[in-house]
Formats: sequence, C-alpha cells, structure tokens
Amino acid sequence: MFFQSSPASLDTSRSNVLLLCFLGALFYFPALGARDFWAPVEPRYAEIARVMFAKGEWIVATVNGSLYTDKPILYFWLVLIASEIFGGVTEWTVRLPAAMGGVGFVVATYLIGWDFFSARAGFFGAIILATSIRAIWESRWAHVDTLFCFFFVLSIYFAGRTLLRKGNPYEILFSYAFIALATLTKGLIGVVLPGLLFVAFVLAQRDWRLIAAAKLPLGIAIFLLVAAPWFYLVYQATDGRWLSDFIYIHHIQRYTAGAGHRQPVYYYLTTLPVDFLPWTIFAVPALFAYRSFRQAWADPMKRFVVLWFLVVFVFFSISDTKRDLYLMPLLPALAIFVGNYLADLESIRFSHSSIHRWITMSFFGMFAIVGLSLPAAAWFIRKETVWLLVPPSIVLALGGVFAVEFIRRRQPIAALTAIAAMMTLSTIAASTSVFPYLEQFKSHRRFSKEIKKIVPPTAPLFVYADSMNDFNYYTEREAIPILSSPLHVDKLIGRSENSYLLVKERDLKRLPQISREWIVASETLGSTTWSLAEFKKR
Repeated sequence: MFFQSSPASLDTSRSNVLLLCFLGALFYFPALGARDFWAPVEPRYAEIARVMFAKGEWIVATVNGSLYTDKPILYFWLVLIASEIFGGVTEWTVRLPAAMGGVGFVVATYLIGWDFFSARAGFFGAIILATSIRAIWESRWAHVDTLFCFFFVLSIYFAGRTLLRKGNPYEILFSYAFIALATLTKGLIGVVLPGLLFVAFVLAQRDWRLIAAAKLPLGIAIFLLVAAPWFYLVYQATDGRWLSDFIYIHHIQRYTAGAGHRQPVYYYLTTLPVDFLPWTIFAVPALFAYRSFRQAWADPMKRFVVLWFLVVFVFFSISDTKRDLYLMPLLPALAIFVGNYLADLESIRFSHSSIHRWITMSFFGMFAIVGLSLPAAAWFIRKETVWLLVPPSIVLALGGVFAVEFIRRRQPIAALTAIAAMMTLSTIAASTSVFPYLEQFKSHRRFSKEIKKIVPPTAPLFVYADSMNDFNYYTEREAIPILSSPLHVDKLIGRSENSYLLVKERDLKRLPQISREWIVASETLGSTTWSLAEFKKR
C-alpha cells in the first residue's frame, strides 16, 4: 500500500495502526450493547435490520411496512452479517458497524497525517479525532456516518497520494472503490465531496495534467462495478420507486428545501467548536502559530488539507438542511492540523504563548471544577444519581488537573495523553453507569413488552399521528399503521373486531371519542406519556 516508504517507516506505521486499532476498540466498544435503542434513528435502523433478517431479505429495506429510501444498503448488510454470526439482531450487532467505522475513521486519519505530514502529526491527529465528542458519540450510536467517513477519508487518501505524486499513479483507482463504498453507505454525497475536492485542488494547482492523472474512465468503471449492482437490483425490485425517492426527496429536496433541519448559514460556526471538544481550545493557538496562510498555501500537501476542510464546510453551509454530524468528514483535517501543532510544540519549533497557555489551563481547570461539582449538583436535582456520577466526575476532575499541570510545565504530549485518557475513561464510565440510568427516560422496551402481552398477535395495532419504530422493534410488528386524523379514529372505533391504538397524552386530550375507560396500559418517559387504548368490537 505504501510504495515509497522506507522499511523502518513502514514498521513504525504498522505498529501505530495496530495501536490505534486497539485504542479505537477501547474508545468505542465497551458497553456498546448495554443500553436499548433510543429514538429516532436507532430504533429505525434496528427495525429495518430485524425485518430483513427475519425475511432473509438483502436488497430492499423497509420500515413500518414502507420502503426505506433515506440511506443505501451497506450499513444494513454489515448489521445482517454480524447478526448471522452472533445469532440475531441486537443492540450490539446494530451498533457494531458504527463502532468499526469509527476505528477505521481514526486509522484512515492517521494514514493521511503520517503520509502527508509526519508520523507524530498523524498519530496525534488520530488520537485527537478519536477522543473528540462527535466522533465518540457517532461511533457508539447506530448511525451510518462513521462508516461513511472511513470510506471517504480512504478515498481522498489514495487520491491525494496520486495527485501529490507520493505514490504509484494507479493508486488513485483504490479511491474510486472507496467512493463507491461511501455511496453505498450514505448516498451520492460519497461522490459529491471527493469530486468537489478534486475540482478545487485542480483549480488551485492550475495543473491540468491532474485531470489525466485521475484516470476517470478506469475509475468510473471501478465505481460502477462496485456500486451499480445493488442500485440496479433495488431499482428492479421496486419498479424504480426506491431510486426516484432516494434522489429527489433525500438529495435534491433535502439540499434545497430544508427537509426538517433548516438552519441559518452560520449554523456550523456554532456547532463545530462543540463537536470538536475538548480539542477546540488548541485550535485557536494553532491558527495563530500557523497564521502565515500564504506560506501554508504554497505547500501542495497543506493546500490539499485546507481545501478538504473548506470544501466540506462551505458545501454543507450552503445547504438548507443542516445537522451537526454532517461536518464529520472535515474533522480529520482539523484533527491533523491540531496534531501537527502539538508535534511542533513538542519539538520546540515555536512556543505556546503565555496568553494561550493560560486560556488552555483555565479551560481544563473548568473540566476539573465540573467533575468535582457533578455529585453535589445531582444531590439537589436527583439524589439517586449521586453515586452514578461519582466515576465520571472523578475522571473529569483528575483529567482536568493533570491536563492543567502538564500544560503549565509545557509538556504538550503529556497533556494530550491526559486529555485522551480523560475522554476515554469518562466515556466508559458514562456508558456503564449514567446511560443505563437514562433508560427509564429513553427506552420503550418495557412498555412494548407490556403491549405484546396485552395485544394478541393477530389483533390490529395502530398508532396515532406518530411513527415510533421503538414499538415496531420491541413488539416485533413489521407494520403499525399510522392514523393521521380524528376521522380515522372514528372509523377504528366502529370496526367489527377488537383493535388497539397507541396514542400520546397530548393527542388523547384532543380525541374526546376515546373514553379513559378504554385505556389498558400507559407509560411515561420524561415529559411524554403513551397510552394503549383497546377498542372492543361494537
């Protein structure tokens, strides 16, 4: 894979990759299946996989009896493979591809940092990415984004090696295979982002020979060989409906019409600093340290990474639909940037100014204070959570103290180690103590089991004005039809068979035709109460 590297460099790289795989598993795998699925996305993915697994279906994804056209198939294939190996669809098998994608995302980040900058910059950047809030959250959640980012970063890695003349000219063909896998994971964005980056780099370099170096005819053939078969099969199986909805609703309409997540153009300026915590505090002094933009722009490798960041940021900022996790593909560029800064601090290429050092120390001092304050705050809000918060509070307090001390001593790598350990241990502590407690506010498993006992398998079950795939998954019902108006409820009441309706308390107050005497079960999660009404045949 690395055609122009020395044996010693290759040995270092292999050792670092193995170490990062181990650390990634430590970051993302503990207690991965310890909590139930939390709405909205996790139960939806779980239900899609459960139905496909039960039917032996590998081409068409459905949810609640309807076509699922939001995402392509690759994530669900990986869930199905894991479920076949481990004997069924579970919380663990549904989240496993996200965790594996997270590990791959970290390793791919290291490869770019190592090959384009230095082994230390790549290793530090990979650790920074792995322990950033957004990467941790998405790697432990049933979402496609870490898997997509893994393929995306590998695609630009191999493209970059060719375009920057660091590798064999034919390495770029690997890029097309990974673009195809990214497309099978999340859709056409797998083509759009690498394509925009390529166009931007060619224009910035003003080197038109790069177009020939891209080997487009061969690359397109490889892309189609990998991606086209499933798209053709799902097109045939659904008479073209899947593909038309996928392209129009989930690409064109979502990009131009908001699709429920409309935000102002500056939205990501408010979310990116939070998603990159706790490392955001190092990005500011890094910008000052590398403030000579002209000098950075003159280096083709640095130019490539700058364009990578800008292309992703600008593309999603222009879009009407904005969500925090959409910027995940640019996090490696930011992580490598900060990793390179810490490597330069360690080698004393420049000093950490007193102002920046005090700001950084104050920031991590706040971590220590928050850690010490958590149990005390819990005592006044929810006394039963005091002991649950002790493990993560100790980790935050100690991590903050050690980070402050190492920054004070001008030991940036020791500080990085302390912060990474703090993020890792606090994640494990929260996953094993805090998250199980939150089940009572987030999980519909218990109520679903009660519904399953009350409602006979052959009896019709409906839900009013909502779609809760938690109920599909935990009651093992492929379809729970949605009633969208009081008129539909009237028709249900007049049916000549026993039937059941799931309805929220807020809607129940607007439906006077439903007698409170018909409520046979209810559950309150947080501020929301769900009830099960039984309509006996008239």
